Amino acid sequence: MRFPPDSSPSPVPPTPPLRVDSDSVIPWASEEPVLLVVDKTCRTLNLYRYGQLVKSYPVVFGRKPGRKLYEGDLRTPTGLYMIIAKDHHRRWSRFMLLDYPTGQDVRRYWQHVSAGTVPKRGDGYPGVGGEIGIHGTDKEALNRVGINWTLGCISLFNLDVQEVYAFVSSGTLVYIKD
Repeated sequence: MRFPPDSSPSPVPPTPPLRVDSDSVIPWASEEPVLLVVDKTCRTLNLYRYGQLVKSYPVVFGRKPGRKLYEGDLRTPTGLYMIIAKDHHRRWSRFMLLDYPTGQDVRRYWQHVSAGTVPKRGDGYPGVGGEIGIHGTDKEALNRVGINWTLGCISLFNLDVQEVYAFVSSGTLVYIKD
């Protein structure tokens, strides 16, 4: 026996809730036109407008885990920073320079030099470092599988970095947290 096809629409399965790795609202940022929150644990860069989450992007970091301490340690800094320059980049599509090191980073560096936890290089110590930023990638395959490959910067897919670049300006705050 053959039955006629069911003409009633099949029920649509419920859409699972979107997983958000960060707060969808940040009250203290309600007056910031744009804020970037980089979550090293969740491996995301979250873009906020006036404290409201707009979009979350996957990111990768420096090759070594932990908080940046000195030049060449291959770590990504943690703290509150500001974008101080933006530029198109031949290798990474876009580059947004952060104001690393801040005064707090410099104080932490000297505390660690005094404690002997910064390794000597030759007759002295490496500097605190600099030129940390947010950029695209020339290693899409590494970004795709979540391999941390940078020297300390934050890397996004090129289409994502172009989107973020369009939202930010010099003075945009960037909060990087573990």
